[in-house]
Amino acid sequence: MLLSLVWLLHARATEPVRIATGEYPPFTGSKLRDDGFVNHVIRLALTKEGYLAQFDYLPWKRSFQATQQGQYEMASYWVCEAEYQQHFYCSDELYRGQLLLYFRADTTLPDWRTIDDLKPYRIGAILGYEYVPEFRKAIEEGELDVIMVSNDRLNLNMLLNDRVDLILLSDTAMQSLLTHHFPSLQKDKIRAHPRPFLNYRAHVLFPKLKKDSLLLRDQFNRGLQALKASGEFERQWLRLLNGEFVPER
Repeated sequence: MLLSLVWLLHARATEPVRIATGEYPPFTGSKLRDDGFVNHVIRLALTKEGYLAQFDYLPWKRSFQATQQGQYEMASYWVCEAEYQQHFYCSDELYRGQLLLYFRADTTLPDWRTIDDLKPYRIGAILGYEYVPEFRKAIEEGELDVIMVSNDRLNLNMLLNDRVDLILLSDTAMQSLLTHHFPSLQKDKIRAHPRPFLNYRAHVLFPKLKKDSLLLRDQFNRGLQALKASGEFERQWLRLLNGEFVPER
């Protein structure tokens, strides 16, 4: 039994957990320090349980599909939508965030309550990101004028160049963009709508197609709770707020 335990621990240490992810600074990113806040927390939680983490950066939609098909042990990171739970186990909550509507300062902000209130506007969004089902449905049915691009930097450029009227972005991601890619931009050129587009909870997904996913999910949750109990998670959150998950030079 002792030899079996030693072998199991050795297998964990030598066989990394393969995690499909995408680019969303400062939360995830192949060029960010420690792979960004979320991926670093995932790494630390897995380390607590004796695992190594290997992140493969893919377009967001492909990372989701590849994990669903069992090509990866985990997908970082997603909202735990009910429709996803048909194919995935969801981790405990990583953190809570907000997705905001950003406009140029000269745009009259709408008194928006539903997706229908956004129909008069051209919207910039990211290919592969999952927003809310109503938003996706409105796009599919041609009810919204949406331009999809590959990353948030292009999205903000479209807003500044008057190609779109609004973009969707988290406040933390916007701050990272302004600091690292648009340092000379006057902060009063853009503003966020006071009503959040989405309040979300971030999770890691584990494909039901793989037989060890439930066990790995439980072990990851245990490692994550250990980070929170020890104060390490809070330390990493403060690093995020202080802008430490920056591109490495």
